Amino acid sequence: MAHPSEAELRHMVRELLREIMVERRSLAGVEDVRMTSDAELQAFVKKLMAPGIVEAVRDGRLRFRLVADAVQLPEAQQKPVLSGVISERKLAGCAAGETIVLARGAVLTPLARDLTRRLGLKIERRSG
Repeated sequence: MAHPSEAELRHMVRELLREIMVERRSLAGVEDVRMTSDAELQAFVKKLMAPGIVEAVRDGRLRFRLVADAVQLPEAQQKPVLSGVISERKLAGCAAGETIVLARGAVLTPLARDLTRRLGLKIERRSG
């Protein structure tokens, strides 16, 4: 019986360590993920590509939870705050299920309110 080479042993040890790490992560089941920059997103994607991780995610042994307070949209993607009287025309470009942000004191017209119901729009009101 031939003994494995040093390179083969190193490879086997690495594979074993990866399996142990995946099992250890799966015990927790859920990992919190914080993403506030492109660098953090890139690091997370790199982590997902590690051997064993994809399988653990597919099998449901490993899940991720986005920590909401850490997520901040770039200014270009932030929703404009609608103020005053909000008519159906102001909401014409909204997609189904989208969230609209209303300033304090903003009022929806009856037709605008009907449109929010039809499209399933979520309404977020700002207090300040």
